[in-house]
Amino acid sequence: MKLSDAYEVVEALSTNEVNSKLQEGWKLLTVVVTARPNGQLHPCYILGKLKEQEQ
Repeated sequence: MKLSDAYEVVEALSTNEVNSKLQEGWKLLTVVVTARPNGQLHPCYILGKLKEQEQ
């Protein structure tokens, strides 16, 4: 799945959250680095979902 194919996009900030989304049928599109307010860097998982009729 490409980002342009996604009907809906969400970001997950923890491995528990991303694993839950993957079990719900979301697809991992990319992982980027984000900064918390304290300056600490963390991964941000970007997930996408197709329209229901396209799945």
